[in-house]
Amino acid sequence: MKDYKEGKKLRAAIYQGKKNIKMAALEMPEAGDYDIVVRNLYSSICGTDVAVYQHGPGTGHKINVGGEFGHETVSEVVQVGKIFA
Repeated sequence: MKDYKEGKKLRAAIYQGKKNIKMAALEMPEAGDYDIVVRNLYSSICGTDVAVYQHGPGTGHKINVGGEFGHETVSEVVQVGKIFA
């Protein structure tokens, strides 16, 4: 695992509503006992993301206002919880 720097910011595309996305700087999470933290190297959007962006929330998809787009990822593990160590 490469260096994991707690407190470092990450970038995320946050859904704000129909045709409205805001880029935000979020705190890097820390793995709990049962968690794995990954660093996304590449991220993409899929048809679900596009549908919610174009038509708004309530389209039957699980992306709500305040949620993050980009669940199609290539990632590396940077921190593991106690049960994985």
